[in-house]
Amino acid sequence: MDTNSQIMERLIRIDEVQHICGLSRSSIYASIKQGVFPVQVKLSPKSSAWVYSEVLAWINARAALRQN
Repeated sequence: MDTNSQIMERLIRIDEVQHICGLSRSSIYASIKQGVFPVQVKLSPKSSAWVYSEVLAWINARAALRQN
């Protein structure tokens, strides 16, 4: 793959996930447990982050549901 066509992936922390998707911290973790929200990436034993593109894909999927 050409380096110009690669997209830099970004990890985001829980505060930004909350801001982007509008859910509370507890709702995010409950949705992960239910299997309906992207699972976080463990960075260390006490640190996690989410893949930005996965959170955006979740938002886009939710938006698409309203059109059906």
